[in-house]
Amino acid sequence: MSISENGQRTYRRHSLLRRNPALAREAFSTHYEITHGPLASSQEGFRQFASRYVQNHVERLPDDSEPLFDGVTMTTQVPRDDYTKGFFNHPDYANVQDDERYLFDIANTISLLGWEDVVLDGPTTQFKALLLMASSAFTQDRLRTASRIVANHLDVKTASALGFSKGAFSYDLLVEAWFHEAQARTAAYREYTNRAEGLPPIFLPVREVMVYGPEKPWIGATQP
Repeated sequence: MSISENGQRTYRRHSLLRRNPALAREAFSTHYEITHGPLASSQEGFRQFASRYVQNHVERLPDDSEPLFDGVTMTTQVPRDDYTKGFFNHPDYANVQDDERYLFDIANTISLLGWEDVVLDGPTTQFKALLLMASSAFTQDRLRTASRIVANHLDVKTASALGFSKGAFSYDLLVEAWFHEAQARTAAYREYTNRAEGLPPIFLPVREVMVYGPEKPWIGATQP
């Protein structure tokens, strides 16, 4: 389990993003990284609550099916008593809402809190995947080729549509997995998508983009 410096669990906010239907996936990904990331991170109210900001850009699925989400934002939360009070409640959030309406299909976007559990403490790689599933269905042996595994336990009661309105969500686990090669990630995708019992897992191959964090300090809107 990942523990913060004050001995508490490490909490994150996970925003599962659907692109505006008017945008092609390439246009969405470019705007998400080049425009939206710097805009959000430039807000003092955002950095007040988030010590690390990572974007996950969903890549082409091996079977060419349409992914349920186009991007996933993960922000490590600054330790505090009430994690439900954050950027969505800060006046600075108004500065990004117009861009969110342009970029996202708000009604089909979900944001929720969760705590981090490091299952396999190995290296990260460029071949990352995200898996949404019921926590009761998770077994590490199905990801036996992964180099690193982090399980994020989601609090479905905190689900909202990016703070615009309440949301509903059935999956209570978001797993991050890194693989040494693309073929291993594809093999894991096929294994998970071929299993139909219970709540069907959602497997998303992603490209991770670090916006800022302890390993990449925030230095303004024009980071190298």
